[in-house]
Amino acid sequence: MLWLCIQLPKLPLEALTRAHRAGDQAALAVVQSSLVIEANRTANTHNVEPGLSIATACAYCTELQLLERDPEREEQLLQQLAQWAYSFTPVVSPRSAESAQNQADSNCACLYLEISGSLKAHHGLGPLLQQLGKELHKMRISHSIGLGHSPSAAHLLSQLPEHRQWLAETKTAPTPQQWRQWISFAPSKLMDCSHNAITKLYACGIKRVSQLLAIPLSEVGARFGRSFIDYLARLNGTRPDPVPSYEPPAEFHCELFFPSPLDNSEQLLFPAGRLVRELCRQLQRRQLYSQRLCWVLDYGSRGNREVNVDISRPLLDPQRLIALTKLQFERVELKEPVQALTLKCQQLQPIESHNLREDFFDEGNKQHESYQLIDKLKARLGHQALSGVTLTESYLPEQAWQNADSLTLQSKARKHQLTPVNATRPNWLLPRPTPLQQRDHKLFYDGELQLLQGPERIDGYWWQHHRHARDYYIARGGQGSLYWVYQDLTSETWFLHGVYS
Repeated sequence: MLWLCIQLPKLPLEALTRAHRAGDQAALAVVQSSLVIEANRTANTHNVEPGLSIATACAYCTELQLLERDPEREEQLLQQLAQWAYSFTPVVSPRSAESAQNQADSNCACLYLEISGSLKAHHGLGPLLQQLGKELHKMRISHSIGLGHSPSAAHLLSQLPEHRQWLAETKTAPTPQQWRQWISFAPSKLMDCSHNAITKLYACGIKRVSQLLAIPLSEVGARFGRSFIDYLARLNGTRPDPVPSYEPPAEFHCELFFPSPLDNSEQLLFPAGRLVRELCRQLQRRQLYSQRLCWVLDYGSRGNREVNVDISRPLLDPQRLIALTKLQFERVELKEPVQALTLKCQQLQPIESHNLREDFFDEGNKQHESYQLIDKLKARLGHQALSGVTLTESYLPEQAWQNADSLTLQSKARKHQLTPVNATRPNWLLPRPTPLQQRDHKLFYDGELQLLQGPERIDGYWWQHHRHARDYYIARGGQGSLYWVYQDLTSETWFLHGVYS
């Protein structure tokens, strides 16, 4: 097996500042319990480093902006990254900062990826690592990568600068002998064990893993305990190293937090574009699509607002999705500054062959353009501005159809479709049948009616308390108009039900 460990050292900072533009030069620091947890590059130039007190950090940089650490947002971002990694390999395991054993590394979350089954699809190890690094850079996620034969080995080597440099230049996986050399060369302080164990190792003069491996296991176990021996076995690959497997939800959820709230809907387009591009990358790899983008504008303590973007057909082009989102945002009037922007797609569906019938050489591109027009009209006029008509299972004409959203029509299962009756039907059906006047066995509606065609009997719901038995006719009025009329066989009363165009 071939395991990749992606360390996320600046996750506390990036969970709060990923929405910032790349050129933003403000000095930022994340604080917790009166200490600096993480700081950006601008703050680093003023000697603001993790571990400083707030007072000392502010003395070094008078313009330093302090952000309170938010573990919940860190966990959300870690789950988003796990969902992104799942598009590369089905074996992904996220590890949060709180689950780290080494207290010195307690603020560093990571992702484990088993990539041996993904090398062929990505044309080898080098292109795969390049693609992973490129997309993490686009998402503005700081990272360091280690490669090992087990998750524990990959975690250890991801902290070794020499290994990371070799990994950036290599195109093939190392041999078992090379792995043993890297692990032996690693400082013992990088081992994923408790802070007390690291202190004991240094007290014994063991500063390299190679020194530790030279000691008999019985002596190591007597001094450091059974769990430490188990960790060494997993590090060497002589014992299985299981990690919990990640199961992605059948939805997409991604959030960007704004330390400085946005008070203009146009300002939302830049972070919205970033979220849409991340969505499209994941859906393309997983061969899924969504018919609705749900944007959540978070006003903080003043609540939130949802803005929906409907899509009539599978669409994975980020530019078109951003254009539809822009049309929706233009209709939004922000009553309060937006503190966070969330993109949710709660019903992801597999892309089937009938969804991809139109290709570059297909003459059905006009239908593709009609879908784009429908989406733009809905984005401009609102979701309720357009609707379709669909059949329902009913004997009664007034109950055999209903208004339907275009999304419902597109996603309707093709295995069970209703077939319309092969008979002449009026274009206009009255909401309720209107009683007709009867005099001397004649029918009157805007003049005397003459029956031209019929009867067509519709008899249904006999198993219910109220039976519906009708004889339908096509009738002509005094002005030449055609009507659809029927006689109720239970009451022998005549009704007007529809008008022909």
